[in-house]
Amino acid sequence: MRNYLIFFILGSQIFLINLIFLQFNSHAEESELPVRLKDLVEVRGVRGNSLSGIGLVVGLQGTGDSKASIATNKATSTVFTRLGMTVAPTEVITKNIAIVVVTAVLPAFARIGDKLDIRISSIGDAQSLEGGTLLLTTLTAVDGQVYATAQGTISQGTSMAGAEGGAGQAARSSTPKTVSLTNTGIVEKEFLSTFISNNNIELSLRSADFTTANRVAKALNEYFGEFIADPINAGLISVKIPNKVTRNNPSFNPVAFMSILEQIKVTPDSVAIVVINERTGTIISGNNVIIEPVAISHGRLEIQVEKKTAKVGEISATTSVADLVRALNNLGAGPKDIVSIMQTLEIAKAIKAQIKLM
Repeated sequence: MRNYLIFFILGSQIFLINLIFLQFNSHAEESELPVRLKDLVEVRGVRGNSLSGIGLVVGLQGTGDSKASIATNKATSTVFTRLGMTVAPTEVITKNIAIVVVTAVLPAFARIGDKLDIRISSIGDAQSLEGGTLLLTTLTAVDGQVYATAQGTISQGTSMAGAEGGAGQAARSSTPKTVSLTNTGIVEKEFLSTFISNNNIELSLRSADFTTANRVAKALNEYFGEFIADPINAGLISVKIPNKVTRNNPSFNPVAFMSILEQIKVTPDSVAIVVINERTGTIISGNNVIIEPVAISHGRLEIQVEKKTAKVGEISATTSVADLVRALNNLGAGPKDIVSIMQTLEIAKAIKAQIKLM
C-alpha cells in the first residue's frame, strides 16, 4: 500500500487529494486471481438464525434499574412467581436488578448441548451491569420456539461497551451497558438445516454478477464432466448432484460432494468501482477503473496528453487510477479535496466507474 499526494484540475477548478491507494495492475486479466467457491457463494439452507429473549441481571451493587422501570418490576415479579414465590411488582426493589435483552445467533447444524456466544444489552436505566449475574433466560427464534438458554456472570474480564465506548475509543468498564459473554448459551433445540432439495443444491453469490455466475456454472460442469450447474440469474446457480454422488453410495455422499465443490476455483468478475472515505481521504480503486485523458495543471506543474517536458507528464489514452496516481506523485503534486474531484470526474464521464462514498 502506498501513500500518494496528488491534485487534479477540471475546467477552472483545482482539487488536491491526500490519497492512500491500494495499487492494482491496470490489466484486469493479469491481476484477477482464482478464488475458492466457498469464498464466493453461500449455500441455500445453510445459515444462522437470530435468537433473542428478555432476561434479568441480578446481584448488582446498587447500579441496577430505578423504581421507575416498570418493566423491571414486572419481570422480577414473574421470575419470583416461576420460582414459587408470589411478589407483587410494587414490592420489588430494583436497585440491584436490571432488565436486559439477550441475543445470540444459532449456527447452521448446531446440535443440542453446543455452546453459544451471547450479547446482553440493558434496556432499562441501569448505571452498570458490572458484577451481575444473568438469570436463566430462554432465547426464541422468529417462529416463537425456544432454541437456546443463556446464563452467566458478568465480570471485569468480559468484553464491554459503556456509554462512552465506541470505535477507536476504549469503553469505561465502570459503566458497561452492553456485554458479550462467551460460551454461556446452550442449544436446547436443533434447527433443521436442509441444503439438498430434490437432489439439487442452490448456490447464492455473495456479490451478484452475471459473468461470475456463468463462470461458476462453467467451472462446475467442466470439473465433473457433465451438465450439473445451471445459472438461474446473476446471484443464483442451481447444481444437481452428479450421478456418482448419491445417498445410496456410501463411499461418496453429498457431504463429500460439497467438500469437493467448495475447493473448485473460479475467477470472479467485478464492477469497476471507486470507494471514497470522506473522513480519512482514502480511495480504494479496483483494477477495472479507467480514467480517460484529462488535463491536469497546478502552477507550473502540468500533465498533458501529448507533449512531455521536465515539468510536464504524459497520460495514455486509457489511464488507470494507479497510473494517474503514479504520474502525479512523480511530479510532486500535493494534497487537498478528495471527494469533489472524484464526483467531478464521474460527472464529466472521465472516470469509468461507480463512485461510492463512505
